[in-house]
Amino acid sequence: MKKTCLCLVIFFVIVVSWQPVLAQDVTAQGYYAKGIKYETQHAYDAAISMFTAAIERDANFADAYFRRGKMYIAKTPSVATDAMKDFNMVITLDPQNAEAYYRRGLLHADMIYNEEARADMETAAGMGHRGAMKWLGMKTPDEKDGKYIYLGDYLPSGREPMVNFDFNKSFIKPTYFSLLDEIAMVLKDVLPGIDVVVAGYADSTGPERYNKGLSSRRATAVGQYLAAKHGILEGRMILRGYGEDAPIATNVTEHGRAENRRVELVGVKK
Repeated sequence: MKKTCLCLVIFFVIVVSWQPVLAQDVTAQGYYAKGIKYETQHAYDAAISMFTAAIERDANFADAYFRRGKMYIAKTPSVATDAMKDFNMVITLDPQNAEAYYRRGLLHADMIYNEEARADMETAAGMGHRGAMKWLGMKTPDEKDGKYIYLGDYLPSGREPMVNFDFNKSFIKPTYFSLLDEIAMVLKDVLPGIDVVVAGYADSTGPERYNKGLSSRRATAVGQYLAAKHGILEGRMILRGYGEDAPIATNVTEHGRAENRRVELVGVKK
């Protein structure tokens, strides 16, 4: 009986002594995965904590810095200091990360650091980042080849061929009906031989997966309007949902986020 008790005591001591080791046995990648999960649930504080834990276990974990920077912006859009630090670290660890340069450029632009913003955008554009090219007013490689057509050049009103949406909505506001009517007229009467890319986008509020679906619904709404009201054949429309990729303005301010909630229409040669 004494031997049995002694064995139980020894076993208990071993288990207790191992608990700190087991508690620490979570890899940086494990914390990162938990952070992604919290991010999809809009639990920004918890996500930040998980990404921070990942960084504490691997100080060179560039992706964790990047995701944490995005969460800082999502949590407190008006305070960009912490996000800026994280994007700086990403660029230090991964100098070829075009998206980090691009997002830092947006922050610089929001803070009216125009020279720094342009420098970051030029670096990102040099790496082929389409959003940075658009921000700089440059033509993308496809546009340089003459494949794409800017529909705004053909609209009598001179309006930009872009439809903006309310937060978390995919219905078309009536103020954009006349614009879509003009675009349909151009597609039928002026450029009947081209197709049109209908590209939906979202701001960075919320999980990336949700935003991608939301952007697809926005593109679908525009495509359905053109088809139902004007008879534009579905085969002529290329519907795409790009989520929060390629923002054209900062996601730090409400004004910037409103600009990013959009559908762009671009003609494309067959």
